[in-house]
Amino acid sequence: MLSSVALSPIKGQYTEIGLSAGASFYSGDLSPSEFGLYLNEVHPAFGAFARFNLNKTLALRLGFNLAKVSGDDTHSLNYNRGLAFRSNITELSLLAEINLFHIGNYESKGITPYVFLGAGFFHFNPEAPFDGDYVALQPLGTEGQGIPAYGEPYQLTQVAFPFGAGLKFQLNETMSINVELGGRKLLTDYLDDVSDTFVNYFDILENNGQLAARLSNPSIVDPNDANTIYTRGGEYKDWYFISSFTLCFRLAGSGRNAWNNGRGLGCPTF
Repeated sequence: MLSSVALSPIKGQYTEIGLSAGASFYSGDLSPSEFGLYLNEVHPAFGAFARFNLNKTLALRLGFNLAKVSGDDTHSLNYNRGLAFRSNITELSLLAEINLFHIGNYESKGITPYVFLGAGFFHFNPEAPFDGDYVALQPLGTEGQGIPAYGEPYQLTQVAFPFGAGLKFQLNETMSINVELGGRKLLTDYLDDVSDTFVNYFDILENNGQLAARLSNPSIVDPNDANTIYTRGGEYKDWYFISSFTLCFRLAGSGRNAWNNGRGLGCPTF
C-alpha cells in the first residue's frame, strides 16, 4: 500500500552497485525513419554500474555497458542501396540521476521515477557482410576517407551524451530493481559507416581499392552504366539506445541509512 509521497532530501548518503541486462538498437541512415526500429535489429545488452546517492534527489552513476547495433537495407521497402552494417559497442559513462519524487517508504518499499543525463566514451567498429563473412569498414574508406579533399578516417572511439528516464522499484532496505531507457546523442555520423557526404565511385576505386568501392555502393554492378557520384546516407543522424532491467544492491556501511544489522556485505535479506 502506498504510504506517502516524499520530496525531502535523504539525511544520509549511500552507495549501490548494479548489474543490468536488456536490449540495444540503432537509429540512423539505415533505419526506416529518424527514430524507426526494425525488431530483428534489436540485440542483447549488458552492463554494470556504481551509484553514489548524494541525497534523496541527486545521484552520480559510473556505468559500463556492452551492446550491439545493426542496420540493413534488405529490411526496408524504401531503399535499394544494398548497405548493411553491424557493430559491437563498449561504453563508459558518468551520469547524473535526478529522482523526481518517491511513492512509498523510501527505506524499504516504493517507486521512484527518475531522469538521467551525462557524458561518456564509446568504442565501435562497423562491419559489413561480404562473401559469407564480415569486413571492417573504417580501414577501407568507403566514403573516400584518406583521399585528398575527402577528409581523414573517423575515429573508432568517440564521445557520447547519454540521457533518458527510468523507474526504481525499492524491494526492501537493500535491494531494488531499475527499469530504464536511454538514448545516446553522438558527435559522429559514422556509427553505421554511412553519412550524407558526396563521393565519386571512381575516386574510391582508384585510391582505396576495389573492395572499398564495392562496399561503398553495392548497387553498382557496371560503373560505366550507373550514377557514380552519390551520397550513401541521408538526413538522419546516428543514435544508439539501451533499455535495461537492473538489479541493484546497497553496500553495507556506505551511509547512515545503509544496512545497520552489522552483517557487512552479505546477501540482502528479504
